[in-house]
Amino acid sequence: MAATLPHREKIELNPSAYDRFLEQEAIPVIKGHYVEDILAVELRPWKRMGAFGCYLNLGGQQDTDAYVCEIPPRGKTLPQHHLFETIIYVASGSGATTVWLDENSKQSFEWSAGAVFAIPLNASYQHFNVSHDTPVRFLAGTNCPHLLNLFHNQDFIFADTFQFRDRFRPAPDYFRVNKRLADRCWETNLIPDVNRFELDDFPMKGNGVRIMRFTLAGTTYGCHIQEFPATSRSLFHRHGPGAVLIVTQGEGYVVMWRDDEPRVKYSLQPNSVYSPGDLMYHAHFNCGRSAMRHFAMRGRSPQFNQDRYRTSLHNMLPLDQEPAGIHKEYLEELSRKGILGEVSVVKE
Repeated sequence: MAATLPHREKIELNPSAYDRFLEQEAIPVIKGHYVEDILAVELRPWKRMGAFGCYLNLGGQQDTDAYVCEIPPRGKTLPQHHLFETIIYVASGSGATTVWLDENSKQSFEWSAGAVFAIPLNASYQHFNVSHDTPVRFLAGTNCPHLLNLFHNQDFIFADTFQFRDRFRPAPDYFRVNKRLADRCWETNLIPDVNRFELDDFPMKGNGVRIMRFTLAGTTYGCHIQEFPATSRSLFHRHGPGAVLIVTQGEGYVVMWRDDEPRVKYSLQPNSVYSPGDLMYHAHFNCGRSAMRHFAMRGRSPQFNQDRYRTSLHNMLPLDQEPAGIHKEYLEELSRKGILGEVSVVKE
């Protein structure tokens, strides 16, 4: 295999401000790179939220985090307010969220399984489960670790009163905004269903690949929906820390590794979550008869993008330079399932 750039070694220092915050939260913390099914993870009572929850500190990093929250039937969370950005994917159930800057200007919107939305920065909000017999469970991605470690002051993060009125305007149509910014880029404040949202073709990546990148509620925290057609796989690629991906449709697996480390393989199905570590090579493989979609929280939004350079030569492996046997194993997996068709290799 061709020479590659070395990965960055993790440095263990004293507990960070975020580490101390997690101890205070007193709910389970799942680490590693993978969760098979967020509907099956153990949750415990979460005093701050007034619901049940656990943290997903995946990828061995403190740039972003995620958490799983469950609201019992006819339940609600406690009102929340903070200076970090939050993007939410609803895995099960239906409910509503109320957002406000002051008590006289509350805005509410409804959602159900498959919905994605963001909380406007530093606005107050509260989630409600409208079902009489079904719990709500959602995955939230945040940039809390970065902000909390940067300022290392919880009062500032959770009690600052500045109102970002450029991010949130208390108008009836705020959560109905839908506007194309450019090809494969969209601005909105609520995606009703990630599996029904119309994506744009992305032929530069490969035949049948479709994608849409989003700016949600004025966030700088980026996210996108990507779809891989049947009988397709990606090249191995790598990037910086903080990506959190959840499979919303289809089945397959992901392979991850760093140079000189053992490869790991994780199965993927709806509600599987994975997060490659910093500069960890990974590739996605669709093993189903239909398209596989994932919703990824990563990087910057298209409207407020700060990225200016990309070194794809160093961060993407050509097929003939990847570890031996990986592509053959994929072909054998398709054959075992009786899935026929020409295999396409997707660039990332």
